[in-house]
Amino acid sequence: MRFCNRPFTSLALLAAALPALASSAQGQSLVDTRLKLANWVTGLSSPTTFTWIGPGEMLVIQKNDGKVRWVKDGVILGTALDLAVNSSSERGGLGIAADADFANNGFVYVYYSKSTTSGDTSTSGTWADNRVERYTWSGGTLGSVFGPLVAFPFDATQANGDNHDGGVIRIGPDGLLYGQTGDLNRGRFGGGDERVEQNTATSGSASVGGVFRINTDGTIPADNPFTGESDAALHLWWSYGLRNGFGMAFDPVNGTLWNTENGPNLYDEVGRVPKGANSGWLKIMGPDARDATYFENGNSAFDESDLVALQNSVYVDPALSFKTPIGITAIAFLGSKLFPDDLVNHVIVGDNNTGSLFFCELKSSRVDFKLPTGVGDKVVDNTTERNRLLWGSGWGVVTDAQIGPDGYLYVVNLAGNRILRVRPVTDEVDPTRWLPDPGLVITGTPAAAEASDDKSYNFSDKTLTPQPDPLVVRASFTLKSATPTAATLQVETRYVRGAVPQLIEAWNVVQARWQKLDVDAIGDVDVAKSLVLATPSDYVDPATLEVKVRITALPLKPWRVPFSPPRQTLLIDLLRLDVSYP
Repeated sequence: MRFCNRPFTSLALLAAALPALASSAQGQSLVDTRLKLANWVTGLSSPTTFTWIGPGEMLVIQKNDGKVRWVKDGVILGTALDLAVNSSSERGGLGIAADADFANNGFVYVYYSKSTTSGDTSTSGTWADNRVERYTWSGGTLGSVFGPLVAFPFDATQANGDNHDGGVIRIGPDGLLYGQTGDLNRGRFGGGDERVEQNTATSGSASVGGVFRINTDGTIPADNPFTGESDAALHLWWSYGLRNGFGMAFDPVNGTLWNTENGPNLYDEVGRVPKGANSGWLKIMGPDARDATYFENGNSAFDESDLVALQNSVYVDPALSFKTPIGITAIAFLGSKLFPDDLVNHVIVGDNNTGSLFFCELKSSRVDFKLPTGVGDKVVDNTTERNRLLWGSGWGVVTDAQIGPDGYLYVVNLAGNRILRVRPVTDEVDPTRWLPDPGLVITGTPAAAEASDDKSYNFSDKTLTPQPDPLVVRASFTLKSATPTAATLQVETRYVRGAVPQLIEAWNVVQARWQKLDVDAIGDVDVAKSLVLATPSDYVDPATLEVKVRITALPLKPWRVPFSPPRQTLLIDLLRLDVSYP
């Protein structure tokens, strides 16, 4: 990683400096007091990235020894695979991803720097290629190697830098394999080294420097953006113009790809990577309007019009840049409803240089960030502006961050040889199941009752009768433990046409009866209730970990003929259980 004010810092050197960094790695902290963190697994060796293969079960790839460790419930169960890697500088075990249909096919994709020797080596000259291979999971091991699906080999005619390797891979919402490769220091101006991917030539491929997108058998998807180019070497790219990057994630709301990109002595970037994106390297780093100049672009200012425009390409300015690079690394979306509403589906990024986590709130368009004072120009110009985005400190080198199947955030600490878990102090648990009485007319969706807003999940009597029956809606919540320390039911409801007596109850498992939490007359104005479940474990079914509640609209008084009775309608704007655990 050649980053700005730390030009020779690399993941390899930081890992080698482990004894000096380990003590400081114990001091991770978060700015948001609604969150807490703890070690999830320790005893790894320079972990880079991981992939989930089941609830509480992951595979972790290690940079310097090429081992893939099998971890379950925070315990290392063994080594599923041991690859012969070249770990010089940023090379090594770089990426891992489970197939979208892993439960049925057991496929796992591994991105690593292959050694020309039979074992691990850190000598720069013993590098064969960076490659992705497919393995099959079976009984705690990865075998039946297939591939390479894609490879970026040693090329005697070009630079073969042992940095700018990238390496993160992800399975996209389309089920295809996406991955990043840095430019290996190729495509520089002068001496015939100019290449398309670095925007320095209109022909000739560097074969590196972009985000690739391939089918899971290694073939090229027909709808890749550059398949119409005559040079077949360009067909695998989803985007190009990438210097180097260690972070890549898909927006859980709309499926758009985002990544991080490392600048030289100026401008680390965070931004969207739409189909056909040209990120601008080597001519542009940071916003085009900033006209950044640096050694690799000949200290010359370039504009979008100066870039090499492949068919279907589009230049996209970064959503955020750090003028003084931080050695930006991982990116993750907090795509879990267990977190406080103001955090859900927004972005965190990690770094190499400051040991920080940064939080970036997305605008409703999900194209740009809602940035704090001083950063409205989308550039963090100084430490003061950077600290306005600070989410956590003391994290060392963060090489990956992902939401787990349990809805919590897992963060890889390279030098600390661990993965940490970030979770809310209080989980915001939405209903797992809805059980309305038969015969009700239902409009809206359950999602409308997941946040207190102007949307609602509606339940109405199907028939109009002078003597209406009670309207009953039941819901259940699935917890993570049978022994929560606290549980509070959050309810916001209203009714069409006048006040209705409303009863809210929870099933007391110990007493085997519905227990009243609240009764009140509710009209056509939203009424919010916050109802504490005393001794919360009494309400948790130990077999299913479910908590059951029901809302009953009691019968209205009979209506006299010829007047028509109103249809009784319950509108639920919010139904959530806030749960805390030991």
